[in-house]
Parts: sequence; C-alpha cells; structure tokens
Amino acid sequence: TIFDLNKLLVNGPLERIEGIISAGKEANVYLAYDLNGKEVAIKIYKIDNNTSKWMRNYIIGDPRFKKIPRNISKVIFLWASKEFKNLKRAYKVGLSVPEPIFTKNNILIMEYIGFESIPAPVLKDIKNPKDPVKCMKEILSFIEKLYQKARLVHGDLSEFNILYHNQKPVVIDISQAVSIQHPKAEVYLVRDIKNIFNYFNRLGIEVPNPKEFYYDIINHNN
Repeated sequence: TIFDLNKLLVNGPLERIEGIISAGKEANVYLAYDLNGKEVAIKIYKIDNNTSKWMRNYIIGDPRFKKIPRNISKVIFLWASKEFKNLKRAYKVGLSVPEPIFTKNNILIMEYIGFESIPAPVLKDIKNPKDPVKCMKEILSFIEKLYQKARLVHGDLSEFNILYHNQKPVVIDISQAVSIQHPKAEVYLVRDIKNIFNYFNRLGIEVPNPKEFYYDIINHNN
C-alpha cells in the first residue's frame, strides 16, 4: 500500500496526503490534494482476513463477479474495484454520491465532500437537519433510482453512511452494493428501507408505508 501510494505521489494524480478523515473497520479515509491543489478523498481498504470473509457474502451471487479469488489481498482489491464500479454506476445516472476518480489495488480516490479541510458530517451527527422531510424524500428517491436506474441495492444504507453537505444528503460507503440480480438484493433493499424509515421516525417525521414504497420500487422494472 505504501509503495502504491508513493507511486501516486510521484507520478500523480496526488500532490500530497494530509490527514485522516474517518477510520472504519474495513477502511480508513484520508484527505489528500491533487496536482491542481484540489481536495480529494482517498479510501484505503485494510487487508484483513475477517473483513475479507464478510465481503464474500456481497460478492458471491453478484453476476458481475464470476471468479472470486481465494487470496485475502485479492478479495480486498476486488472489493475496492467493486466500490469504484458501484460509484461509477450511481454517479452516471446522476445520483448524489462522490465521483470516483481512480482505483488501484486497495486504494480508491474519489471526490472529497466537505468545505476546504473540514469534511461533511454524517447525518447521524446532525441534531436537526434543516428540512428533514425534504431530506427524507431525497434519500428515498436515491434508493429508488439506485434500484431502477443504476440497478443496484446499497445494502448498508443508514444515517451512518450518508453525509450531510450543503443541507443535502450524499451517500457514501457503496462498496457492498449488489446488482439487483443478486439473490439477496430484495432482502438488502428491505433492510435499507427499514433503516431509513426508522431514522426519520425517530426524528418524528411521518414516513410513507414501507411495504408500498418497496413494491413501488421493484414493480417499476417489470
């Protein structure tokens, strides 16, 4: 990883790496600057046996990945490229996600969401979102379009991986998102809907009927 990062600093697209934005169990995210002095986010996935076991559940059954490597590092590299591909798909259909810029092995460079060196907070840390009803509608529209246009299900959507930037939600951590053909896609979709509805319920917002919302999403394609 150090060797790969060094190459990115010597040959571009990076000018310098500043500091850590967030530390998670599967990856750390750092603030860096590109050759134009513009902020970018670098996500570095940890090469870890336990993580790779958990990742396999989201890779097995996804028609986009025919061969699943046995080697731990290679599973992690596949995971990083999966997040890159998922971001690309979502970004291409106009969804509110960071734009993916570059990927190599366990390193992913993407658009930085924040003001200068201050990263955007996650939704769970916002005590009172400015217009919670509008925010809810934007997230529900995200779930719907991700399924119908990008043909993906996020699979781990909650207030913990939605940034709140310029009073708008930006969805991150899309590495585990699966193709809608994945055998567990519907199970993950139900879980995403549940998480988001629970969050807005706790804010005292009236949420739509979850069952109707679910069927609206999946029947739109038929």
